[in-house]
Parts: sequence; C-alpha cells; structure tokens
Amino acid sequence: MNLSITQVPIWLSTIFSVVFFLVPPILIANAAKKAIIRAKQSYAITIKRNILIFYWVYFILISIISLTGFFSVNTLPPRIIIVTVLPLFLFYIFIIQKKEWFRVVMNHIKLEELVFIHIFRFVGIFFFLVAYYGSLPKVFANIGGIGDILSAILVFPVIYTLKKKIRGAKNFVLVWNIIGLVDILSVLSTAIYLTQTAISNNNEGVLDFGSFPFSWIPAFAPATIIFLHILVFKKLSKN
Repeated sequence: MNLSITQVPIWLSTIFSVVFFLVPPILIANAAKKAIIRAKQSYAITIKRNILIFYWVYFILISIISLTGFFSVNTLPPRIIIVTVLPLFLFYIFIIQKKEWFRVVMNHIKLEELVFIHIFRFVGIFFFLVAYYGSLPKVFANIGGIGDILSAILVFPVIYTLKKKIRGAKNFVLVWNIIGLVDILSVLSTAIYLTQTAISNNNEGVLDFGSFPFSWIPAFAPATIIFLHILVFKKLSKN
C-alpha cells in the first residue's frame, strides 16, 4: 500500500512535525496548569499530563488515518472536516466544557494567558513553505498564512495592553479576537471552495493538507482555534 505522505522535502515535514506535535499541546497544557495552581487545586500536574496525552494520541490517530490516504480524496464536504473538525469541536463544547476542572481553569485563567496560546498560529508560515514547493494553491497559502501569522503577531501588543492595564485594552482584545475568528473561518470556507473547484477541474486543490503530517493542521487547528476564541469572548463578558 502506498502511504499518503506529503511531497514537500523531508526537512520541511520533519520541522513541522516536531513543532506542531509539541508546541500547541504544551501551550494549552501549561495554561491549564497555571490556572489550576492559581486555584490552589492539587490536580494541576495530572490535568497537564492528561491534556498532553490526549493531543498526542489524537495526532497519532490522525497520522494513521491520513497515511492510508483516507483524507487525500476530494469530496464535499471534505472528509477531514467531517471526521476530525466537527467531532473535535463538539467534544470541546459538550464534554470538555462540562468538566469541573475546566470550570476551575476558566475561573482562574488570566485573559492574557488565554490569548498567549495563539502564538502557535505562527505555524501559518508552513502554508507559504508548502505552497512554495507546489503542494498548495497560493491563494489558500496567502489566506491561511497571512491571517494566522497576523493573529499570532498581534498576540504580543494585546498582552502588553492587558498587563499594563492600558485604557481600552479589553476593546483591543475584542477586535483581535474577531480578527482571529474571521481568519480561521475564512480558511475553512476557502478550503471547501477550493475542494469544490478541484472536483470540477480534476486537480488536487488542498489535498496535501490531507496527507501526513500536514493533516494535523486541519484536524486540530480549526476546532481548537474557534473554541479558544469562544473562550476569550466568554472571559471578556465576565470581566
């Protein structure tokens, strides 16, 4: 059986694999741990460990599925959205949000800590690198890459205004949150549109993001980013 592996150079896929496998889960786990410690609960390390295990097992499962080529087929709606994006988002909304430890995290996490998690969106640079090697349409790379990198860059001034308690800081957070949410929704809609176009024109479209290891991006990022933005809205409404 031929494995569905990205056609970009090995050095690029290796760097991506290491960065994406480690950085987003660690950022999320550390933020949860800090909040639980702040709440003076004894299970902070356990929750951090469980979060890391969950994401790493999830990535491994996505790797196995993507290597079979299951995601590397142009269908509407895209298989990876049905199999990963929607289930993961529903898992966050209907299961994670109901956990007591999550309520503790939301009550004690600082707004700037919630915002800081989004620095993992610097992985948007990989959109451009994959497109450079001809494995992604440039329009998709531009929409996904620019939006994610901009969202990640803006994290720093947003956090600065919050820490310095600058007047209007909450409004700045609100604007940034809307920009970040619009970005990820535009990436999803563009991916669906390009898939539809690829089916009509019999070309690959965004199929490389269904192969290993880049399938981790659509399997993890949309659902997680949208959920994180929802949490920021909730945090803003309570402050």
